[in-house]
Order: sequence, then structure tokens, then C-alpha cells
Amino acid sequence: MPRPRALLALLLLAAAPLAAQATPQDPTPIRIELKPQSVATESALKRPSAKPVRLETWMRRHARQTVGERVVTASLAEIGTPYSWGGDNPEDGFDCSGLVRFVFAKIADIDMPHRARQQRTLGKPVKTAQLQPGDLVFFNTMRHPASHVGIYIGEGKFVHAPSRGAKVRVDKLSNSYWAKRYTGGRRYLEQETLASAS
Repeated sequence: MPRPRALLALLLLAAAPLAAQATPQDPTPIRIELKPQSVATESALKRPSAKPVRLETWMRRHARQTVGERVVTASLAEIGTPYSWGGDNPEDGFDCSGLVRFVFAKIADIDMPHRARQQRTLGKPVKTAQLQPGDLVFFNTMRHPASHVGIYIGEGKFVHAPSRGAKVRVDKLSNSYWAKRYTGGRRYLEQETLASAS
């Protein structure tokens, strides 16, 4: 009588050709149906009692955003990232022009220079009353009209990487420090919707 191990080995050897024939060479893709999930918007995160937004609603809303609004959304996502002189990514941190460079490359595929002075020479000038989300705002913080830059987010506010020891944050143009040093705004983006731009 054969031993159990030897019998098992014989059965496996005999079954191997059958298993090879049964294995499809080009497997049929598995169909996975994803149920809509909910995502929290920035405002919903600030209001704990707010209901989450359905994914489809969020996607429709963001598909209609202008490129400037997408730049604002991306820049606000970097709030809290530490300031780092010469930094232009979330891992190493940002300086003011590095934040602009990172966000414009990510959203609009624009390769901005990494100096506020050079950024100020591009685009077209915009009067303060005509600023739109995604425009850049410049300040004289070190005896030069473009020694600091931020991204205008609307309602008289801008997001920026302020200085050593600080983190990316939102400030008001009307704040006495920034109002005294404000030297103008510039527009780099046409305000068409991202859906039509891409």
C-alpha cells in the first residue's frame, strides 16, 4: 500500500496538466462597482455638525472651478506647512515664491521662477479692486517692491509662506503690516474653467 505522502504527490502531478489547461491566459477583468462616498469640504471640517458632501456633488462643483479657484484650493491645502527658505515642496517646506511655484506647477502646469522679483515681471498688472482668486499679490518687506509674494484667495485675503519660524497661512490685505507694504497684484491665469482648459 503506498504511503499517504507519495499518493498525494502522485495526485498533484496528475492534476497539474489539468490545472494548467483550466488557468486562463487572459483573465477576464473583475468588475468592481464603487458606491458613492462622501467627502468633507474645508468648510465642513470647520463645522463638526455639518453633513459630508457626496462625492458626485464635490466633483461637479470642482469641475466648474476656474483655474484660479483651483490654485486657491491647492494653496489652502498647504496651510500649516513650515516656512523654509528656498523650499518649494510640502516635504521640505515653502518660502513665499516656492509656494507660488509649487501650486502653479501642480494646478496650471506653469513653471514659475523661484524668486518673487522674477515672478513680478510676468503676467499682467491688476488693480486691487479687480483682484481675482489665483492672482498674485506682492509686498515690499525688504526694500524691494517684490520681496514677498502671496496668492490672492478672494474677500481681501491671501495665502502665503510668511517668514522663518512661521507656517503657510492666510492674512488680510487690510492688515496694517501688509497694507503698508502692498505694491500690487498680477494675473497669470485666464479665468476659464479648468474643465475647458484641460
